[in-house]
Amino acid sequence: MPRRCIASINLNAIKKNYLYAKSLSPNAKAIAIVKANAYGHGAIKVASHLEDCADCYGVACTEEAIELRNSGIDKTPILLMEGVFEVSEVKLIEKYNLIVTVCNSKQLQWLLDNQFNKSVDVFVKYDSGMGRLGFQGEEFINAINLLEESEKIGQITLMTHFSSADDLNSTSTNEQISNFDKTLYSKKYSTSLANSAAIMSLSESHREYTRPGIMLYGSSPFPKKTFLNKLTPAMTLSSVLISIKSFKVGQSIGYGCRYICKQDTLIGVVAIGYADGYPRSAEDGTPVYINGVKSKIAGRVSMDMITIDLTGVPNPQIGDCVELFGENISIDEVAEHCSTISYEIFTKITNRVYKSYV
Repeated sequence: MPRRCIASINLNAIKKNYLYAKSLSPNAKAIAIVKANAYGHGAIKVASHLEDCADCYGVACTEEAIELRNSGIDKTPILLMEGVFEVSEVKLIEKYNLIVTVCNSKQLQWLLDNQFNKSVDVFVKYDSGMGRLGFQGEEFINAINLLEESEKIGQITLMTHFSSADDLNSTSTNEQISNFDKTLYSKKYSTSLANSAAIMSLSESHREYTRPGIMLYGSSPFPKKTFLNKLTPAMTLSSVLISIKSFKVGQSIGYGCRYICKQDTLIGVVAIGYADGYPRSAEDGTPVYINGVKSKIAGRVSMDMITIDLTGVPNPQIGDCVELFGENISIDEVAEHCSTISYEIFTKITNRVYKSYV
């Protein structure tokens, strides 16, 4: 029996989520964030499927942008959200028709020193409170002024990123918006503020460009706020039972003898482990789905396998499909049991897992 560890990806679900994001801010253009291989879903496949509706794609680096261009995605704009990392990359902006983000004075100077044959569109990033990339205070205005003076620069868009938009009780997002707006003075440009969480909860942040990321893939920035979640899961991760054995009360399962059977227990072994991207941090009780019912992990995740409690599972057989997350088990629920977030689980799915597109 081949090792059937599969990530089944529903491209129509991703498109549905993208269109839902657009419906929440109908006057804005939506930059579909496909960095990190579209959060592990396959950037080329995802971007190709969105070509008839996407306003723009967002990537982290030139390598990701070039991969999309070389795959035939040649019309939709692509934004380099972290800009370029060295001066030699600047020539790639024009060659591959990219929009570049300017986050610091070094990137700004590289851009202004280059001899472009045509104007280049630019996003200028402001650090309104994230404490990561972007200009601060007057540096931001000075950067805009220098770009305004250059004949090489086309459309200028101003951008910031929220630190806590996924916390509905935090005041920091409104403070960041206020900080951003006050810094602009009389500057009149298109702006981009809203990530997935802000798209779903803060209409005043939508502006001219939104940046839906995790919501495209069906995971909510508000996993415990079900009233906000109208997203469709796009990835179902599954594998199969490869062993079934009975254990007596008191016997231990797996590395470190972490799980001790509290009763006579039927244990199944599933062909997936941390080498496939399933989190080693998954605790006992992390849910899985088999034969129409929920089951749970029993024992530490190994490199190639996990063990699950088959108590209450109807007629388990070797070869039965086990869903780790997807249609029946929320990735956000799994992430909580693993002390992580869905973003990390999605992006850590490895090449050992076969991707099937529907």
